[in-house]
Amino acid sequence: MSEPEKTERGGELIISEDVIASIAANAARDVEGVSSLASRPNDLSILFKGDKPGKSVRVWNGDNDVKIQMYINIKSSANIPTVASAVQRSVKNAVQGMTGKVVTRVNVNIAGADFEG
Repeated sequence: MSEPEKTERGGELIISEDVIASIAANAARDVEGVSSLASRPNDLSILFKGDKPGKSVRVWNGDNDVKIQMYINIKSSANIPTVASAVQRSVKNAVQGMTGKVVTRVNVNIAGADFEG
């Protein structure tokens, strides 16, 4: 977790990684071509780092920046590079706008395509 920021009135502001992940997830869902969020595949980090299995969004909240990795499913009619780029832009703008923290990286992993409907 990052260092607390000072507020105007001398208090501290701590924004949890779960809050940042929620902002990112909502921003990604709003992008045209995104069908749904996908579960992150299980890997060794779950065992060694205590990560929660299956989370769609992972956040690294540093002292001066935020890095985000997310897994999404796209609609079958969507253009993958266009959707991924739009998700990156939407997530970055939403997180920076709501938290004031600089987002230096948004990695988008296409986990699947929705061929239904």
